Amino acid sequence: MTDHSNQLLCGLLDRLEPGWLPQEIFHAIARLVVTPTYVVIPQFRRDDRVFVHLCTRASNDPYYASLLNPIGTVLRSTDKSLSAVYQRLLAAELPGAAVRRGPRFVDVAFDMIARGREISLIHWVELAEGAPSHLLFDVAVLPANVVPTDYRRIEVAAAHFRATVAAEEDRR
Repeated sequence: MTDHSNQLLCGLLDRLEPGWLPQEIFHAIARLVVTPTYVVIPQFRRDDRVFVHLCTRASNDPYYASLLNPIGTVLRSTDKSLSAVYQRLLAAELPGAAVRRGPRFVDVAFDMIARGREISLIHWVELAEGAPSHLLFDVAVLPANVVPTDYRRIEVAAAHFRATVAAEEDRR
């Protein structure tokens, strides 16, 4: 790019407000930088089985149309804290859900996804009784239509969740 092109681009970017970006602008920027995300793996225990709550991406999603994924969001420059990110995510993706406990931090994932490089803070929450069963999937037999990078995230969160539950039961 020329100096003039750089100045023109910077001038246009200066006109954007911090926070949410229109999708086409976000995607153009996401391929150039590492995108930070906050991911939550909602889980539910039934007997000795662990289930995970997954959402279906929109059919017009440019990268993962109609695939299943755990809830997550991009950290925005306007977010005041990670707690605020978590609350924003719950309000948008799990409104009214009864969370028994969490969020519990599990791991960091540094992946190349379809839109570019991403670093994700992975957490789990335990859902209380009454979670919609049509959105729950047995972690031991996840369906084939999950976003590919999310399998490892789900497995890591489920292992941490099981270990936490086992440790609590050992203390009793």
